[in-house]
Amino acid sequence: MDKEREAIAAAERELVERRNRLVEMEREEREKELQRLVKKLTIESAIAILTRAVDLKPKAALEALQAVGEKAVGKPQSEKALEPA
Repeated sequence: MDKEREAIAAAERELVERRNRLVEMEREEREKELQRLVKKLTIESAIAILTRAVDLKPKAALEALQAVGEKAVGKPQSEKALEPA
């Protein structure tokens, strides 16, 4: 019985470690994506966009940008999701 408890405890510790590694990998991926997107803009533009987003509240800023993007393309984002890639 003790060996089973130890095995379960070890498996639980390993699971926690794996979850922590996954969280770190996801954070690194988001950071890479952010850096990739910032490279497409000037630093000044990126700062201005992010400053405005913070001033407007991130959710409102994202909704406004999505609305502008939909008008520019002419299709709502929900319709785009249905199109084949």
